[in-house]
Amino acid sequence: MMLEYIQAENLKCKKTFLKKLILFAPMVTFLIAYISGTWFQINAFNSWYMMILPGYIALMAVMTNEKEQKKLRYRAVFGLPISLKKIWISKVLVNGIYMTLSCIVLSVGIILAGYKFSVTVPFSRALIAAVLIAVTSLWQIPLCMFLAKKLGMLGTVLINVCGSFILSALAAITSLWWICPYSWTARIMCPVLGDLPNGNLAKIGDPLLNPIVITIGIIMSAIIFALLVIVSANWFSKQEVN
Repeated sequence: MMLEYIQAENLKCKKTFLKKLILFAPMVTFLIAYISGTWFQINAFNSWYMMILPGYIALMAVMTNEKEQKKLRYRAVFGLPISLKKIWISKVLVNGIYMTLSCIVLSVGIILAGYKFSVTVPFSRALIAAVLIAVTSLWQIPLCMFLAKKLGMLGTVLINVCGSFILSALAAITSLWWICPYSWTARIMCPVLGDLPNGNLAKIGDPLLNPIVITIGIIMSAIIFALLVIVSANWFSKQEVN
């Protein structure tokens, strides 16, 4: 059963830094937002989905790969009479669960910060934003896991962080935002949070506040996530021990 594979992958992460990242990544985001001062809530969300989260996903992928690669070069996996596709999918899902938990931690922290800083993001919108960020970022997990196995840490982190930071800022505010997956989260955050990818508040009537992009972003994210999981799982199932 798939649940057994997921439980096994989760057990592998017990007492590892990978699990500590669930709390550590949001804490780094809070620190960056705190330095910014007044606009803590908005800046926390912006820093999270444009820079910290892509780096976090890349690091998770690298650590997931290194757990198998460094010790036995995947011999403990490839040599067993088990489904390699399910192994890969379970790794993706476990990373997805960790990432979602981090988004929830971030949202709770941002909501609580409203008691100290100016409330720029209402309670309900903070929760919705956390869920949407997680959903529209899931596709990065199978991509980064593939990159981690092919390129290692440096290549994976550079591609995912730079891709998000540069492309989300450039493409999200254009009419062609839907072409670039890295811009999807930034674009749908405009109507949810009421601000632009650069952190400035959007003016009333700004076309970027059109909520239709939320539905489009969710659908496209689900499609590309499913495609990347299927393609990468098929690729992984054909791997052999070097």
